[in-house]
Amino acid sequence: MATSSAYDSYNSGTGLLITLWTLSVVSAMFIGLRGLAKWKIGHLSSDDAVMVVALVFFMVGSATATVAVDHGLGHRYTSIPHARAVKAIIFYCVTGTMGILCGTSGRVSFILYVRRLLPRNSIIQHVFWALVAGQIAINVVSIFLMFFECGGNVAAVFDAGLSQTKCMSRWIQIDYGYFQGCFNTACDLFLAVYPTYTFWSLQLKLRVKIALACLLGLGLFAMIASVVKTVLITTIARTSDPTVDQVTLLRWVYIEAAIVIITASIPCLRSLFVVAVANLFNASTKQKAATYGLRSGRYSRHLDEMEMMYDETPAQILQRGGGIMKHVDVVVREDPASAIF
Repeated sequence: MATSSAYDSYNSGTGLLITLWTLSVVSAMFIGLRGLAKWKIGHLSSDDAVMVVALVFFMVGSATATVAVDHGLGHRYTSIPHARAVKAIIFYCVTGTMGILCGTSGRVSFILYVRRLLPRNSIIQHVFWALVAGQIAINVVSIFLMFFECGGNVAAVFDAGLSQTKCMSRWIQIDYGYFQGCFNTACDLFLAVYPTYTFWSLQLKLRVKIALACLLGLGLFAMIASVVKTVLITTIARTSDPTVDQVTLLRWVYIEAAIVIITASIPCLRSLFVVAVANLFNASTKQKAATYGLRSGRYSRHLDEMEMMYDETPAQILQRGGGIMKHVDVVVREDPASAIF
């Protein structure tokens, strides 16, 4: 058994916990604002419930990571008492499982959200349901590979001392991890690009299209995080110190999950943003009225447009945009979306 000074000589676990708990608080804030925004306009739906499940996985994972670090995760394996090292690896695996489930739930939530923006009778609806099934199946299989790489002898996964146990090659996990990462990356790219491609042909103002593209295209950041995490999968093969070498990979699992949660929630905050801007605009208008003794028609019109936008979701904007495509002789209409975008 190593001395206490050797045990304390290296510690990457503290940085891991700072990252996880900070991201969990930020994710909780965005999900809370998301729920508030959709509750105010009466549009709470199944995607919000799934996102709450993702947050639960994130919180549980942060808690199990805390226990893992308490048992030595982040310290060098040779400096940790054997019994504590085994427990550290057990809780590491549980933490990794929670991170995978969190990212999966976050993506499923966003898929359900984007699906509602598209025509219900379109063939693309089947593609989105296939993505949901693929997300669940492919990511859950990676969890089974992690816990059952040594067959029914699960204890051998956590205890390197049980060398007599026959386990599958680590390259099976690595190759599957690459496949899983590529699937998640492709899913993020598709969810960011396809909605933009769909509504770009609608007769909406250019700034509205750009704003919607930016909101729904934030998943590109999740795609980048997924690429980084996928590259780090090779640490599974190179590891000579299981309680240190895989801490960075675990950190990026949760960074990816947090980015998925945040970028999937931002489009839902639109109504809160509209209210905030409308209040600022209203205050500015009142100040001008007090200064000049009148309220100009231009200020009044823009304020009314902002108030009209409060009850509009991105789905309603797209539906409204699609409605303009009908051929009529005369269309007299002020685009309320122009007040913001």
